Amino acid sequence: PLLPRYAFGVWFSRWYDYNPASSKMVVDTFEQHSLPLDVFVLDMNWHRKNDWTGYSWDDNLFKPSRDAISYLKHKNLAVTLNLHDAKG
Repeated sequence: PLLPRYAFGVWFSRWYDYNPASSKMVVDTFEQHSLPLDVFVLDMNWHRKNDWTGYSWDDNLFKPSRDAISYLKHKNLAVTLNLHDAKG
């Protein structure tokens, strides 16, 4: 099987405290400069910081609301999460 087309495209990832508004700004900036973007990576700060691991969203930054992710999906972006499995 082949990888999906977007996997060969442009990925954006930055270790930063993104929230829905700042994620939207990144996407809008790519569009304003006519730059391609295929995958938006939410780096480590999407989850709670107690162990730098797990699957619990940090509600102070990026609540897993439908609006937050649906905006990225509406822009036809693949969305992925960076997971650091500190506990093995």
